[in-house]
Amino acid sequence: MEIVYTVDVKMTNDGEDLKQILKMDISCFNILCFSCNYLSPLKQQKNCPEIISSSLHQTAQSSFCVYICSLEQPWNFSLITTSYLPIVQLVWSLDGTHLLVCNQAGVCQIFKMQNDCINTMDNVYQYETHEDILCAKYIFPRELIIVNLDRNESFYEKINISSPLLKYALNSGNFVCVTTSGIIHTLPLICSLSPSSYSLSTREPLCVSLCDIYPTDKGFNVILSEHEKGTLVHLFVVNYASLEPKLSFISYRTRGFRIPSCYGKLESLFYFQRNGHDCILTHMISSNNDLIDIYEYNIEQEEWISVTLLNTSKTRITSISLSPNQLLIQDNNYQGLFGRQILVTFNDGSTVCFDKLNLTSRERCFPINNTNSSVYQSDFFIRIQHTYSGLCCVGFTQNGNIALLRTVCLNDALLSSSMLNILVHLFEQYIVEIFCPCDIWDTLCLIPSNSIINQLIDRLAINYESQSLEFKRLYFIRFKECLYHLHRLVRPFTKESCEHLITLLIYYVLLVVRDYLRLFIYEPTNRNFVDAAQEILQQTSFIQNIDVKRIKYLGDQTIVNEINPIDPNHYQLISFTLLINWVCDIIFYFIGYLQSQQISSWLTCQNIFTDSKQLQWLREFIIYIYILNKMNKIPFSNIARLQLSSQQQTINSNEQKDILKEIYHTLTKFSQKIEGNN
Repeated sequence: MEIVYTVDVKMTNDGEDLKQILKMDISCFNILCFSCNYLSPLKQQKNCPEIISSSLHQTAQSSFCVYICSLEQPWNFSLITTSYLPIVQLVWSLDGTHLLVCNQAGVCQIFKMQNDCINTMDNVYQYETHEDILCAKYIFPRELIIVNLDRNESFYEKINISSPLLKYALNSGNFVCVTTSGIIHTLPLICSLSPSSYSLSTREPLCVSLCDIYPTDKGFNVILSEHEKGTLVHLFVVNYASLEPKLSFISYRTRGFRIPSCYGKLESLFYFQRNGHDCILTHMISSNNDLIDIYEYNIEQEEWISVTLLNTSKTRITSISLSPNQLLIQDNNYQGLFGRQILVTFNDGSTVCFDKLNLTSRERCFPINNTNSSVYQSDFFIRIQHTYSGLCCVGFTQNGNIALLRTVCLNDALLSSSMLNILVHLFEQYIVEIFCPCDIWDTLCLIPSNSIINQLIDRLAINYESQSLEFKRLYFIRFKECLYHLHRLVRPFTKESCEHLITLLIYYVLLVVRDYLRLFIYEPTNRNFVDAAQEILQQTSFIQNIDVKRIKYLGDQTIVNEINPIDPNHYQLISFTLLINWVCDIIFYFIGYLQSQQISSWLTCQNIFTDSKQLQWLREFIIYIYILNKMNKIPFSNIARLQLSSQQQTINSNEQKDILKEIYHTLTKFSQKIEGNN
């Protein structure tokens, strides 16, 4: 394991045990949320530039706080809410847009991300359970994908995006909370649906203090127990009776087991599957040792069989995390990696990686103590959690540091054909999960050098081209986006990498702008305005300001030979100014990027625009923007005030130069050279 990035957030205990109150969760888009004590008095905020102060923060002098930040550097923390009681549960929804926050009194709040921006989290509604919440999750099953490293298989061959629960989970799903009395509370994302409750015990209420939930294809399984010696572990199978309009359950109890009292007090438990069997990981503590056991249910013998994973007396266990990655690699060379990984941290600063399949220890390392700074020498992780892909993890230390670590280090020894197959699966998994969002960023963190990028791109292209035409149309944008990010990794920049990168960038611009301009000039189609807009906007994942869910339908009429013109003011679409400025920014970056290279602009461009149609579209777009700007049809535009820097000649700072005309002339020269070479 290797630390990629670390930040000191100056957290203070205020007399409380930080380990007991700290909660965290990481969304599918690698957005971290965490709860802690009030971070710092106002007089200390000068020493903590990473924390964004607000009026909410300043007035909450004795509260607990919830912060979120994107894991991409640099880390900037935004305050979401405060509470006078500890925050006991933090859970992201499947699509990473809703956040559930529960405090110690059972008060639940659901926050929704507005405009895809983590700085605008609005409180949707509040719900009270009137008792302690032991566990909260957003339930959706993720089937394991078995990867055969001996064959050049594609992830496309293994996917099944027709899950009957997928539409429900993304659009009208529910957070599920389990309380100390064994009551399940369902909190729907749709505000018009009221929350509901369901009791697991039909006779008398349970009295438990530990819980975990594991999703299944029919519902979820619940395990309940207590912080005691010789405790009994209860197991319940909960199935969906109906999904809509309100969620309802049916449940039954299955065979549990009792933990011997000599093992110590049960501290925590985790539900997972191993070789298709139900497993429960238990962490017991006593006065002189820590013990981790794995209980696996044997279907033939109809009983739970236990095996000891770890027994330590010299150090104490501080945190446990199981990888959520659904890729299961059965090759023994990859023990404890990807979907097979169990991470355990200790109070001596060490971290041990166990393999979920054969229950062996892969390695023990000291990621904190290996740093150069003396600050970390006596520090250790008190909580750690994998990212959504399981390829990285985030850890909180006792001294108030947050660290991002790679859980998989791809050194030169591992850059084999087998590792190439794994990376192909990871990127193809990202490409096809358009209905189940995920982020590619932590996968990109794995690639250590340029040596494997070209092979990876070739494999991705071959697998993609072998798919059906319908498949390629559906995932074209995400496939191109994946290639774009891979090309960005290439260091140092070469002529070939520049050509790949800028070609992809320009191709994005052309695809988006061409269709979007057709929409605005009302070319006659057989579809109404909203349908046409939705089809276009669903392809533009590269534009953060456009989201099909933000289109407001206010009554549409079918376009019939342009007899009934459509007034775009009737529709809450993206601001045309925002679109124009976004595309212009890319064009300016493109021109400025070419001029900043050591090699000649023409040497870089002569192979970029091998397709004259691409260049023609760009020139036509420049003309269109130029005319609109001259006619003052683009309000509040900054493009008139920008200047085009040039290495060939020095421009007087007082001289205004028409940047759009300059770009057009530059592209015209490129076009003439291309036509001359063809």
